[in-house]
Amino acid sequence: MIALGVDVGTTNLKVCRVPDGPVRSVRTPDDAEALQHAVRRLVAELSEGQRIDAIGITAMAETGVPLDQELQPLTELITWRDQPGVEQARQLASELGAAAFYGRTGLRLSAKLPVVTWRWLRDTHPELLARTRLWAGAPDLALAALTGGYAMHLTHAQRLGVLDLRNRVWDEELLEYGGLDRLPPVVDPMTVAGTTPDGVPVVLCGHDHLVGAWAAGVREPGQVADSLGTAEAIITPSSGLVLDDALRRQGISMGWYVDGLHGCAVSGNGAAGGLVEQRLAVLGQSYSWLNDVLSPVGTPSESVIAPYPQGRQAPAPDPTSTYDVTRLVDDPAEEMRALVDALSLHARWMAEEQTRLLGIGWRSTVAFGGPVRLSGWMERKALASGGRDFAVLSGAATAAEGAALMATEVVTGEPAEPLRARAFEIDPQLAATWDGAFWHRFHKLLG
Repeated sequence: MIALGVDVGTTNLKVCRVPDGPVRSVRTPDDAEALQHAVRRLVAELSEGQRIDAIGITAMAETGVPLDQELQPLTELITWRDQPGVEQARQLASELGAAAFYGRTGLRLSAKLPVVTWRWLRDTHPELLARTRLWAGAPDLALAALTGGYAMHLTHAQRLGVLDLRNRVWDEELLEYGGLDRLPPVVDPMTVAGTTPDGVPVVLCGHDHLVGAWAAGVREPGQVADSLGTAEAIITPSSGLVLDDALRRQGISMGWYVDGLHGCAVSGNGAAGGLVEQRLAVLGQSYSWLNDVLSPVGTPSESVIAPYPQGRQAPAPDPTSTYDVTRLVDDPAEEMRALVDALSLHARWMAEEQTRLLGIGWRSTVAFGGPVRLSGWMERKALASGGRDFAVLSGAATAAEGAALMATEVVTGEPAEPLRARAFEIDPQLAATWDGAFWHRFHKLLG
């Protein structure tokens, strides 16, 4: 059986074919029609000469566009990075309260949520909102490009800021606040959402971070996924929803997992691979140089860095900037070792807070994303994980592959095997060093 996986990412649009593995990638267009054209083109390229049995779609969340009566875009894509409604987010927090909002939606109130963007449109461009027939997210646009119909996955619906998580229905009060209730229907997870004109079933698979985690085999409580790219997300499945306000206070979002059966906690660090890339640019160094600097791996750096140039999202959210990306240093190699060590220890901190608050025993981690190609960084993450099992997926398109695997499982009814991860051999004595005074020093300084 041959399946295609489509991943509409923040930076790149990727389409892969499974099981033989070719990948096509382009920069993600800012324009909705250009995005749909690119999806059709890449799917056609990988379908040529092949019999495609299923297509799966995954994508970034909190990104969409208002469509008019003819389903034409009224603006360019409004992404999670744009965040035009800062004042509207403050207003909603004042009217409803951050704790009450979290108790309904599992989300921390922020300007990146589409409900806030809709209110901003209502306040600043009411004529545009009045012309809106439908709000379409990035994966919804990809689905329509292939099938002609619009629909939304549960894990994207829950990132809008208007879904009553417990009951999986729209929250009327939050819809009224945003001023927009013209949304695609929400399809059940692990079901076919539509078919192409050629009769190929198309599956909406969900939020790309979560689909990557599922592809990595993170499917039960006790397993943790580390989705590492420009930013970093720590993902922990749970047996059910836990909408405890202690999670919100630690910067942790809660929702349904891509299977629709488990709950799922997510913590984010906006300064991960992107921060490393910025520092390398300032220092005039390459990734090849960095990999040499990070290997071999011994004890952590004696320097302790708080790696938050724009504040910390989780745990213990703090808007204070504690790292100057542009500062010059006498020893660039030691600076980069200290920075990567700090990022590795911070990822552990996020996972420990999630599992602690969910009452889950953290057993293992699988990391995936661009930075996993830096073996020295991954060895540091393995040593920083407190003696737990640690593995990496080295593929270039984990979320897209995951979407293809999930589509295959849905269409055949047979469970899909996870992608093969490479386990790290961890020296117990060296791991004990990382787990001792160095971990406690980092945690004491920042926690």
